[in-house]
Amino acid sequence: MTTRQRQLTWILTVFALVLIADQVTKEIIIRTIPEGSVTFAGREETFFFLTHERNPGLVGGAFRDYPLVAYTAPIVATLVLIYLFRHLDPVSKAQSLAYGLITGGAIGNIVDRFRLGSVTDFIQVHFYFIPFEFPWKRYPAFNIADSAICIGVVLLVICWRRMELERLRREREQGDAPRTD
Repeated sequence: MTTRQRQLTWILTVFALVLIADQVTKEIIIRTIPEGSVTFAGREETFFFLTHERNPGLVGGAFRDYPLVAYTAPIVATLVLIYLFRHLDPVSKAQSLAYGLITGGAIGNIVDRFRLGSVTDFIQVHFYFIPFEFPWKRYPAFNIADSAICIGVVLLVICWRRMELERLRREREQGDAPRTD
């Protein structure tokens, strides 16, 4: 098996695990918690709880009134991911993990959007312990796919930053090396 085939196997494994976990958890929520059951009363001092919200928009409900944007943006993002695949380091398991997380999450939300017309969000956090008010003190509900995308993006940025720092270090070392003209 070539290095690129091993990388693709790793990416597809992570992708499948994220997609399955995302779709299974969303189905459990759909079957067990009534839609729109965002009951905040009595949970004022609870950091984490489950809810069942339908998000027709993008992150945090953005573009909920513009369905064309909500449908096309994830597809465009997936096409960008396909393009970025060529730029992954074939031996970096961290980059492969990040890429699998991002693609699994993106496809998980696309499946929801096209199957149900909106995305099922169910993880709710409330930063009740922060002593001042701010707009997202009760953070917008999210799901496994959203979490995987965020973690994957952060991991990929860290990997690419480390690669850039390594490249700069090598260039600096080569510039400091004595010339053998």
